[in-house]
Amino acid sequence: MSDTSTTDTVAQDIDADTGGGVDEPDDDNAGPTIAIYAQWAVFAILTLVALIGTLQFYFSASSAIDTFVTDRYRPLFNAAFNLAVVLGCGLGLSVLVRRLA
Repeated sequence: MSDTSTTDTVAQDIDADTGGGVDEPDDDNAGPTIAIYAQWAVFAILTLVALIGTLQFYFSASSAIDTFVTDRYRPLFNAAFNLAVVLGCGLGLSVLVRRLA
């Protein structure tokens, strides 16, 4: 008996009989389906809602700073909050550009 296995030759025979394994669509005009369009529409709607929520949070946080921080320290708190927003946006854009590149 030899150490070689017959399962490799069986798998090769099956691949040869089925044409290689990956099924290709029969028609040449196979475009995106309605499910893909629906997923992109949901993505766009969720992005818009997230943008609106982010803007509302930003203005609410600025209002809270105006309410709870005295006039003397308000510019400092506004600067720190705006810096945190800019750093968060920069981090998010950096990750997005790395994924896209």
